[in-house]
Amino acid sequence: MDSSSSSSSLSITREEFNAFHKFERDLFTRIVISLRRDISLSFEIMCFLIYLEKSVFMSKLIFNLVSLPDLFINSVVDEVVMCLSCLSYENFPTFVASLKNINSLSIPWIRRMTRQNFTLEGIHQKREDILLEMKKHLTSICYPAFEDICVRFEMQNKEKMHTSSHFLCGQQATTNHAAGTSNVEGQQLTAEDRTVFLTFSKGYPISEVEVYEYFTRRFGDIVEAIHMGGVGGKDLQALYARMVLRSAAKIPEIVKDEACPTKFTINGKHVKARKFIPIRKSVNNLPHPSFGVSL
Repeated sequence: MDSSSSSSSLSITREEFNAFHKFERDLFTRIVISLRRDISLSFEIMCFLIYLEKSVFMSKLIFNLVSLPDLFINSVVDEVVMCLSCLSYENFPTFVASLKNINSLSIPWIRRMTRQNFTLEGIHQKREDILLEMKKHLTSICYPAFEDICVRFEMQNKEKMHTSSHFLCGQQATTNHAAGTSNVEGQQLTAEDRTVFLTFSKGYPISEVEVYEYFTRRFGDIVEAIHMGGVGGKDLQALYARMVLRSAAKIPEIVKDEACPTKFTINGKHVKARKFIPIRKSVNNLPHPSFGVSL
């Protein structure tokens, strides 16, 4: 059997995929949650670190990072951000001229971790190759491995905002509305319980209006809210969306099989839908485990 036929017959579950990329997930979680870095920037950071791990044959680079304290990880992340800034410039002298402090050209932690004589100038010389590899890691590892972490982070942020709003207003009605609850046959359901998770194909931007009009036209007035997420890339494309329905009873009409996503085509663009799985743990209990460089 040739390699193509054997690879085509091989499939893994989402749980197996996440387990395989446990340390990448752990590190991404700490960068986003503990270090409070922007999610889009965190994707770039992880892509660059995965590139370093694979390009210099440091198979335990990310594993080693995860075992270190946040203070050290933060220093490494600062250096990676500098590298990303460097890669965003087509001309290296222009990048140098943009720096307020020439000492910023130093990336000692990255050089020490990779056991290489890495310099920003050397990284810029490989700019096209690095960006190409980062783009591959973005689509093959980062997007699928981190999407649930992004959703949990967004949901927790919204819950915190709603809690603060209620504290200031002191109105129970405000709490019920902000929490996105609805009563169905005597049961109180949160927005999470009524949510369908949609993923979009990279390179085929789709708008919130397109999503709303398609599902309304096909299933009726079922959509309460649509939250586009994971915006990144030079086209500022949304990578996924959480579509909150007015009733959880409508979910089976959209998601035919909970074991695998249901596929739709909206204006010629492929969309996958599956039931959103509510996760009611706090952000601190997550498993330990506009892209600036235009990936």
